[in-house]
Amino acid sequence: MEAMAAAKPVIKVAALCGSLREGSYNRGLLRYAMELTKEEIDGIQIDYIDISPLPMLNTDLEVDGKYPPVVEAFRQRILVADSILFASPEYNYSVTGPLKNAIDWASRSPNVFANKAAAIVSVAGSLGGVRAQYHYRQIGVYLDLHFINKPEFFLNAYESPAKFDSDGNLIDPASKKRMKKVLLALQAFTLQLQGCNFNLSTTSEFPRRIGRLSEEGHGLTPCTEGSLAPPFPASTRYKLGRTSETYDWYDLETCNNERSVLSQFQDEHFRLKNKRYTPNARERMYKFGLVASWVFFLIVIMLNYRVNSIEDACCKRNVFSRSLDLWVAYS
Repeated sequence: MEAMAAAKPVIKVAALCGSLREGSYNRGLLRYAMELTKEEIDGIQIDYIDISPLPMLNTDLEVDGKYPPVVEAFRQRILVADSILFASPEYNYSVTGPLKNAIDWASRSPNVFANKAAAIVSVAGSLGGVRAQYHYRQIGVYLDLHFINKPEFFLNAYESPAKFDSDGNLIDPASKKRMKKVLLALQAFTLQLQGCNFNLSTTSEFPRRIGRLSEEGHGLTPCTEGSLAPPFPASTRYKLGRTSETYDWYDLETCNNERSVLSQFQDEHFRLKNKRYTPNARERMYKFGLVASWVFFLIVIMLNYRVNSIEDACCKRNVFSRSLDLWVAYS
């Protein structure tokens, strides 16, 4: 048992809080997470990073390709981490300014968030920060930051019973259990990402072609001897800052495949070929509808002309011995 425990890989988690308040409930979540890793969960080390010293993002502060010392130190701590744990409230239905500023500094070239696992927890009023979480997930898409999908953690701090004590420490038993599940899921997902590096030669069976993230990636390499495999190596295109080629390629290939599958389904089930279906069928239907509409309007005009002629001749006559003249009957 001791040998197995010694061989178990340890992941390093960088913890970022989106609130700078002294008694922040979100910082209380991170404190409890750190307690869990010391007492109940093995294989996780949490490094809490204070983002309050970071200046507001200003590229004028970058001199000769170097960042201010406080920014560089922050980026290095993110770089050496295996995964990220965000804890953030919700400001105006969205992310907080301090944490967004920290994310922007870390995403400056080279992006130190790339290809890391991440989890987000939030404490707020009302919905518990759900809208902010979705915005963080959207940001993570561009940064190649891979958030776990489940379990989700939203907490309304103002519901009864009390979730935190006067010092901002988490005291709710149900929330503690949920927080533990989040950490275990983050640990498992991080090991999954770092346990295998993909390239094109080893991912032909994967529909999303994960290996496209790096053309220089190694083969399928399991995590062995108690050490984590190196993170996904970044390709030259990624280092130039063009991180969307992978997804553009995937979207294009997916569209082409879906188009061919749909065409095959139509041919097999609707027998459109037997009905002389061609790619120009839609154009022919459009022309037919246009001609039909013109014919309809022509008929309406002719009927209107005939009604006017009859009205001129028989305007004062009664129809079927009723006091309705022909003009009223047709109007």
